[in-house]
Amino acid sequence: MHDKVSAKTVMIIDDEPAARSNLREVIESFPELTIIAEIGDGKSAIEAINQHKPDIVFLDIEMPEIRGFDVARATSHINYQLVFVTAHEHYALDAFETNAIDYLLKPARPSLLEKCINKILHQEEIALEALQKQKTPSHNLVLSDGNALRVLEQRHVTYIEGIGRYRRIHLTQEGTELNRMSTIISGTTLDEFEVQLPKLDFVRLHRSYIVNSNYITMLSAESRRYYVSLKGFGIKIPVSREKVAELKQRFQ
Repeated sequence: MHDKVSAKTVMIIDDEPAARSNLREVIESFPELTIIAEIGDGKSAIEAINQHKPDIVFLDIEMPEIRGFDVARATSHINYQLVFVTAHEHYALDAFETNAIDYLLKPARPSLLEKCINKILHQEEIALEALQKQKTPSHNLVLSDGNALRVLEQRHVTYIEGIGRYRRIHLTQEGTELNRMSTIISGTTLDEFEVQLPKLDFVRLHRSYIVNSNYITMLSAESRRYYVSLKGFGIKIPVSREKVAELKQRFQ
């Protein structure tokens, strides 16, 4: 039996009534959650968050006049769990900058929304379990994803690239379908990834790249620099000079 007194308070902020309805239907199925407001514009959202200080906010990004990112920045002094729900995948890096706990693409499937809510409700248990998995041999990859830990199957990773202070994990087609996004932004360092990933399958080709060797199709030289091509990706990834001999030996 769940105690409604200790229920977490939730706000839904989206200018589309249908999107709010979809979120409401799933959220209301959790006795641990209480929806205290549904808001359709950024200005009212900022006022309501400041006034009511919710525990969880489901926030659209593209809204008239004041966007979701502006709402998040204007209320960053309030401690709430932020989940972006948007139709635009390319906002993932900006979303990570706001410390959002999750990033869902519209239309948000009920199963993914339920998984997101369970992650929020059971953060401590999930984090402890993920950290325990790091200590034992595993086929999973544990990464920092905003304020939470995310667990991916290693085989769903094609390559990881460093982009400034963050890393971008590029997923296989199967990984993309499961996670509903083709890339995931993480604060986990490449050195930390390198420790987790098996050296038989993954190789650190460059200070900014780790590659799943199963996807390497070609090693080529251009202007005295070496690059690898990856199956299914129209990209050439640089190979540092000290890694060229190792790579050649690997594929002999």
